[in-house]
Amino acid sequence: MENYYIISLQMIKYLCITSEEEYQKLVNQYLILNIESLKYISQTRSFNKIIKIAEELV
Repeated sequence: MENYYIISLQMIKYLCITSEEEYQKLVNQYLILNIESLKYISQTRSFNKIIKIAEELV
């Protein structure tokens, strides 16, 4: 699960995803976490906060 979390954050960072709608399109095409799982693991309800977490990812 941790691996999918990292992959999901990397997709947000490298593809410059800025909205939940854009992310949802990726979920349908790639094996990454859905938005609710991503929010749960990140312990936030804000997608903008998830984007900030992704940007800080090394």
